[in-house]
Order: sequence, then structure tokens, then C-alpha cells
Amino acid sequence: MIVIDDLDKAGLVDGLGDKSPGTVLTIGAFDGVHRGHQALIGQVVARARASGRRSVVVTFHPHPAMVLAPERAPRYLTTPGEKVALLEGLGVDLVVLLPFSRKMASTPAREFMASLAHNLRFRELWVGTDFALGRGREGDVSRLRELGHDLGYEVYLFDPLQEGEEPVSSSRIRALLAEGRVEQASHLLGRYPSLSGEVVYGAQRGHTLGFPTANLEVRPERAVPANGVYAVFAVLGSERYPAVANVGVRPSFDNGNRTVETHIFDFTQEIYGCDLVVEFVARLRDERRFEDIDDLVSQIARDSETARNILQRELREPRSKQPVTRGWRRVGVPCPYRYREVEHTADRALRVWGRQLPDLFAGAARGMYSLMADLDGLVATDWRRVELQAWDRETLLVDWLNELLFLTETEELMFVECIVESLQGDKLVARAGGIKAQPTKAYIKAATFHNLALTQDETGWSVVLTFDV
Repeated sequence: MIVIDDLDKAGLVDGLGDKSPGTVLTIGAFDGVHRGHQALIGQVVARARASGRRSVVVTFHPHPAMVLAPERAPRYLTTPGEKVALLEGLGVDLVVLLPFSRKMASTPAREFMASLAHNLRFRELWVGTDFALGRGREGDVSRLRELGHDLGYEVYLFDPLQEGEEPVSSSRIRALLAEGRVEQASHLLGRYPSLSGEVVYGAQRGHTLGFPTANLEVRPERAVPANGVYAVFAVLGSERYPAVANVGVRPSFDNGNRTVETHIFDFTQEIYGCDLVVEFVARLRDERRFEDIDDLVSQIARDSETARNILQRELREPRSKQPVTRGWRRVGVPCPYRYREVEHTADRALRVWGRQLPDLFAGAARGMYSLMADLDGLVATDWRRVELQAWDRETLLVDWLNELLFLTETEELMFVECIVESLQGDKLVARAGGIKAQPTKAYIKAATFHNLALTQDETGWSVVLTFDV
């Protein structure tokens, strides 16, 4: 599957040239990619394959409501990266991930559809019965059919998927999550509702209590299940582990900020700095305050036992399997790299660990860009091939990071994915995937050689990197 963020790039996609048979298209926000979306997109993919055409999904980020009515904007069920992974799993050939803006919202329906027709060469447009686009939502089904006569496409309607007396919808799923009804939400999604993010340092009270937890850094705009305790699966790379999670404010301690803390059963690996996905399987109870810490420990033990039993049944008859995130992580390796910022008197510094040397190179790039911007859930739309050779591995690492920074400076690309294809001796071949964006955190000028030393032990490779800001 190919992902682009600019319609002008469609001409570079194989099979969309002047002599192509055209494409089959659908358009929408598709937040959550729930069963209703899956049914519509499945029809688009089937029609495309039957007619020898490409299937295309045009979608948007941010959500149109986030731009037009931010005070009423819904919480996201999926990040852009998660949405793209789900669409890939449905067999879509091309995803056009357009940045939604007020300028786009004010574009007349004819102008927008003419641009799509010119760049995507679609012959069929599949939409829901209440679909509309363009300035003032003027491009309803009737208007789109009129435009189709001029622009060379036909409109096909897809009836909403019903579940009970209501259609399956993103808003219905958000409401279920707000009530903690994750099993019902899972049924509508066709998979477990999930949250993803980086494992960050917390107060480490779980270690003291005998139940260490992974604290998930969740973006504030995500739809998080209601406060409470849940049976969950914790996903690292492509590995899924049974676990129990608490969503809430820790009333037995500090009533602090809302967090997602996950205790993974029979798990002792160091995963700070790793990307973690938490899949919510069943709600166990409300979050509540315990006056006596021993009572809290006893309750956590009972919660863990209940969760184990639920998850064992679920493993025998799974409802779903979350798609594996592409990009920085190697499939099959739970956590091939980690990084964390370390204190520095003047500049910025990272400690990076990698299971193998290519993992360290990928983790170093990811860590560097995490200092510059919030990368969670972003998806690469522009790829660059990087081939380097240097005197030694330390020089190669610095050259690699500074080559990426050069591309950021000259092409305004923030790199959010990396695939190290080959790293042999003093030679590196890699592909870096980025998006058009500017730094929103630190502005890093260069990676330096300050106290730089690659070291290897029985666990892998490590290094401390210092950046000039």
C-alpha cells in the first residue's frame, strides 16, 4: 500500500498514469476504521479488483470537526498511523492522507472533486447515504452525481451497517468507551479498542507494591475508556502479553493526572522508552480509594487473577488481533531499542540502547526526532534513501543523524519511520520516512561527537548521544 499526503504526488504512483483503467474511490474521516467502515472499504477493494483498477481511500487529519468546531471536536479512536495500518490490512492500494484546513473546508465541491478526478482518475465513488463535502456541505449525493456526469465517474451508495436499532458509528463507539463498555465497543470496532504510546517513567509505586506497571504516555486527544480496572493485552512489537490496567487518577495516593498504568503478568523486561499498545478486553471494576495499602495490594491480586482467567478464555477464542505497527520496530522483536533523555548542562542528550546495531541506529533517529516533535501515531508519506560510509561506527552514527537533520533543514521533513536495510562495518543503507512539518519542541542543529562511545554487552548495544541545540 502507498500513502501520500498531496494529490499532486498521485501522478508518481504506479498504475495512475494516462493509460490506467482508473480507480475506485471512497472519501471520509474513517476514525476508528470500525465494522461499518470496513464493510464500505471492503466493497471498494472488491470492486477495484474485479475491474482491474486500484482501490483508493481519501481521508483527513486532523478530523474536520477539530478545525471547524474545536470545542465540539470528538476524541480520536485512532491515530493517523493506526488508521493507515488498519486500511492496509483491508487491502487498500492507495491512501491519500490530506491535511484538513479551513481553506479546504471552504473549497467548492466542484473544485475539490475536479482535483480528485484529475489526480486519482477514479471511475467509481462509493459513499454513505448521508455523505456530503465541500463548502457548506454542498456536495451531497445528488450534487456529486451531477458532477460525475461532467467529471467521468459514477456514484454508488452504501447503506450504513446496522447493529441493533442503530448504525455502527464512531460516535457510538466513543460513547461506549466513555462508559467503560469496552466489550461492546470491541464488537462494533471488530477488534479490541486500544491505546498506544511510549512507556514513560512514573512514581514507581507499583514496584513497591509488588506489581510493577508500564506507564503509557497517551495523547490528550485520544478517546480513553472510563476510569477503572481492565483486563488487557499489552502488545510490544508483534508480541501480545496478558495484563491488567488501571485508568484513572490513583485515588489511594495523589489523585493526580489521569494515567494508563499496565501490569504485565510474569514479565521482567526493561521497557522504558518502548512503544506499547494496550488492548482493552474487559472491564473489571471502578477505580476506588483504599485507606489501607494492604487492602489495595490484595485487590490488585484479585484483579490480576480475574484478568488472567478472562484473557485465557480470550486467547482460546480471540475476537481480534491488532495490526502490527510498521516502521521503526522490527516485526517479531518485542522491543528492539529504547531511548531516554538524560540531563545535560547546555545541550540535549539521549541514552540509546539497541538489541542489534541497526536497532540502535533506528532508535537514535527516533529519539532525536522525539526531542523535536511529538511523533506518536504519525505516518510517513515521503521516503528518502540514505547510503553512507565512514571511518568507523561512531562516525557513521553521527553522519546518519546529521544527514537526516540536513534533509529536515533543506526539505522540511520530520522523519517518523526508519528502516535500516543494511549495516555492515562502516557502511549504512537505510530508508527514512518523513512528513512535511516543522519542529515543535527543541530545534536540534547537529549530533556531536562529545563523549561518544558505542559499547556492546550481553544485552545489546548502547550509546549516549549529545545534540547541539
